[in-house]
Amino acid sequence: MKAYISGKISGLTESEYKENFKNAVHEVWIKSNDLYYVDIINPIHVKPFLGIKHWLCYMINDIRKQKTCTHSAFQKNWVDSKGAVIEYFLAKF
Repeated sequence: MKAYISGKISGLTESEYKENFKNAVHEVWIKSNDLYYVDIINPIHVKPFLGIKHWLCYMINDIRKQKTCTHSAFQKNWVDSKGAVIEYFLAKF
């Protein structure tokens, strides 16, 4: 199993979104504890496309990573994030 974590980053402080993603990774790990192996993709560790620190360049590589996953997990704040909404619809369809 490979899971992608999605949630709000823009508009939050670095400490807020890092804490949110840390908690989300922990929650996915707990829920998948019956599995032998789970690989969790945390987008805050994904480098931007071409190294350009722009929202779109981050999204390009986030979507590339998400496409390699078998599961996607969404934090409660995903509806407040333009990027997470895009990731939701990609996961759903």
